[in-house]
Amino acid sequence: MAYLNPNTLLKLLPYLRESEFSIQEVTYSTGIPDKTIVEVLSPLIEQNYLEVDKDKVLVHKGSVPIFSLQTLKAGASFNEILKLVRWQDFEDFVHTVVSEYGFTSFKNYRVKKPRAEIDVLALKGSFGLVIDCKQWHKVLEGSDLDRVVAKQISRAKVLLAIDKNLLKGKVLVPVIVTLLPSSERYYYGVPIVPCEMFKSFVGEIDGRLSEVLTISMESV
Repeated sequence: MAYLNPNTLLKLLPYLRESEFSIQEVTYSTGIPDKTIVEVLSPLIEQNYLEVDKDKVLVHKGSVPIFSLQTLKAGASFNEILKLVRWQDFEDFVHTVVSEYGFTSFKNYRVKKPRAEIDVLALKGSFGLVIDCKQWHKVLEGSDLDRVVAKQISRAKVLLAIDKNLLKGKVLVPVIVTLLPSSERYYYGVPIVPCEMFKSFVGEIDGRLSEVLTISMESV
């Protein structure tokens, strides 16, 4: 693909928050040629985040974080992107992916005494994913990474201690999902997953539980 102007991608990003849009109308509103629009969106089309039906583009959930990452790589700033999207778009993406892979998923799952909130709790068979979606404009590393992982492990333990009926017989895997790739793939056994790799992570996690930190009721 040819050089991508970040300003072009920033102009297109808001349209991905709609369920569908017209290429012709976007060209009229932004001045971006229709061929350029299709070329810029082609990676998302190939990954089935978007469908093109003549002039119409159908938008599936998950397109916003993937296109946001593409926009970042093209040279746009994180703050420019945050003006156009909501962090809930990333949580929706995570929720959609785990649901596609057969998980029962809960967004913004809360417990009290002690209080804890999980961005996405995904349950399947004998295990569950306790997922935190991190809005970072920089690579997650060092003391920030240490703090984030420790908090997520603590949340998983709180869940197991309180929601014994829902989680009976299950082990929990704390997971951190980021927009940008981290310097670590695993930190103390906790997966640090960039959003562009999240689908493949979820698709493989059933057979890789031995490689990650799992927390059981016996360890709480």
